[in-house]
Amino acid sequence: IFKNCERYNQSNGNTHMISIGKHTAKAFRKLFSSKMKTLERGNFVARAPLLPTASNRDSAGGKKKRPLSPGPEERQAKRASTTDSSKSSIKTASRTASKAASAGRAASKSVGKIGSKKASSVKKAAPEPKPTQSEPHVAVPMHVAIASIKERYPGRRGLKELENWESDCVRFLKQLTKHPWITADRPKYIFHVPVEFMFPEIKDSYSEKIEKPMDLTTAESKLLQGASYETVEEFVNDISLIFTNAISFNQTGHDIGEPTSCAYYEVSTHLLKYSRWLSLEVLQTHLIDSPSSPVVEKGSASSWKMTIQNREMARKEMENIVFNENIEKRYDPREKFTWTEQECDKLLKSLRHTSDHKHMSYFIQELFPADYYAYIKKPMAWEKCKKKFDDGQYDTLGDIVEDLRLIFSNALKYNAKVRELSDVSRSAYSSAIHMSRKLEAAIDKMLLSVADRIGREKIDLITSQREREAIRREEEEQMKLQWEKEHPSKVEIKTTIKVIHPRGSRRQKPTDFEFPFYDEEDDREDSQDDTLRHAKSLFEKQIKARAAMKEISLAVGIHVYRKLDKRAAARAWAYRMAYTAFVERKRKEEKLKAFKKNSREESSCKQTNMCVSTALNDTNRKQIKICLQKKSVSKRKLLTSL
Repeated sequence: IFKNCERYNQSNGNTHMISIGKHTAKAFRKLFSSKMKTLERGNFVARAPLLPTASNRDSAGGKKKRPLSPGPEERQAKRASTTDSSKSSIKTASRTASKAASAGRAASKSVGKIGSKKASSVKKAAPEPKPTQSEPHVAVPMHVAIASIKERYPGRRGLKELENWESDCVRFLKQLTKHPWITADRPKYIFHVPVEFMFPEIKDSYSEKIEKPMDLTTAESKLLQGASYETVEEFVNDISLIFTNAISFNQTGHDIGEPTSCAYYEVSTHLLKYSRWLSLEVLQTHLIDSPSSPVVEKGSASSWKMTIQNREMARKEMENIVFNENIEKRYDPREKFTWTEQECDKLLKSLRHTSDHKHMSYFIQELFPADYYAYIKKPMAWEKCKKKFDDGQYDTLGDIVEDLRLIFSNALKYNAKVRELSDVSRSAYSSAIHMSRKLEAAIDKMLLSVADRIGREKIDLITSQREREAIRREEEEQMKLQWEKEHPSKVEIKTTIKVIHPRGSRRQKPTDFEFPFYDEEDDREDSQDDTLRHAKSLFEKQIKARAAMKEISLAVGIHVYRKLDKRAAARAWAYRMAYTAFVERKRKEEKLKAFKKNSREESSCKQTNMCVSTALNDTNRKQIKICLQKKSVSKRKLLTSL
């Protein structure tokens, strides 16, 4: 197989396939030699076939199915829970399952792999692991928690056994877990397991606030087990419930400025919005048309309907975010693209695949028919868009998208009426439809990734600023404590402070009756804690007022700057327009003067040439006599000349 691959691609010059063939041939030889050495030593053990066949199903009675291979999390949990991988430890683990439930579970799985009859009995004898019972206040590693959650849902089906909508839900969940914040490799924020596993210290307070806890692993396990979800919308509602619970639980901490609560609150708000965008994009084949259902226009909604109207509103929301984003340009053309320039470059290259060369050949260069400009006001081609991008003429992402869409809209407009009369117009019209669909697919992909990145960068910036502020405060506290240690205070602070409010000097008006006698001294003793609390509240109010004033001054400054910028731009535009009008007026005046001068010269020439003809055509003119006289020569002169 591999030699044939090398021979065939050597004639074509395909070096990539030749290297692949050589690599796979080398891997096969290495694998074959290792297997043969095992066979020669006599350690070869016949294993059951990996793939299910008819004979396997008949022998199993037609009822049992091949168990699913363990995932990476289960393998890690098995490694963490298994203390010894030898056969002796497997036997002892089955006897002492009550002491080490995790070791017994690993032993039952390992015995099941080599086809032992004792595997089922060991698996039944091993109790379900409860990692939080022995040490309730110690956090469990995430891979162990994931493995324990999956064991609660036995009978998890494989991907080939799922229905179409379930497979699409799995695809949606995989794309969601690829998000940089919650990726399974190194998650920055944990939504994969229940709170009781990773944060046992807040278990009680969390259970008081949250009625229905949910996490990503539980939602996936319920989906693969079956009979838990009947529609796509039920599964999406459980996914949205994960982030809604995080928002509601961290609301109080966010209000008082606790760093961890603020971070989880803002991240959950963004992920809830991102999951709505992603679900309506990935699961669009399962959307229904329901104009009467409520529509989420923007923001982070706790739940949403899987309708076409919601997808349209989500697309508009992403377009408003992405198309108004400024393109970050390079200072030096030799430097690498910025991330916004990379997105523009991807959008341009998405139209130049080799498979689309036949359709795209009409729209690459600016080769238009003679009457093209009579129908199209603003012609556009791919090379023109590329040149404008390289020259840095695009300011926002929406500008380049508008020009790329204009290429195919112009083609559809020009060839719509004549496509039935000309084969070229018909082919160009169908190619424009094909490429416009491909462009919209690329734009959809760009909208989702860029809108997520814009929101993610804003939250990361706020979080980093908050962390720097917390570090600064901690350093100030340490410096303050250090200074107090080095300079101990000699002033004794009393526990109580006596505050005397003097009575006013204004005399009371005489009355018809007398008040009962009271103590005239209006003294009040406040404790030190109350006074400090009052001073702290005043200080916090001053800080808030100062922050509000700073925001107001910043907003006013930005507003004034924008007004001045617009005014300067308007003045520059008015100057350009006035200068253009002045130049145009001067040009017209010079042209008019030249025309008058030429007309005068032509009229004078006509008058000189036509004066004789007009005199001859006049009927009242006098008769002109022409007399021809012969010159007479005298005889004397003639003789003298002779």
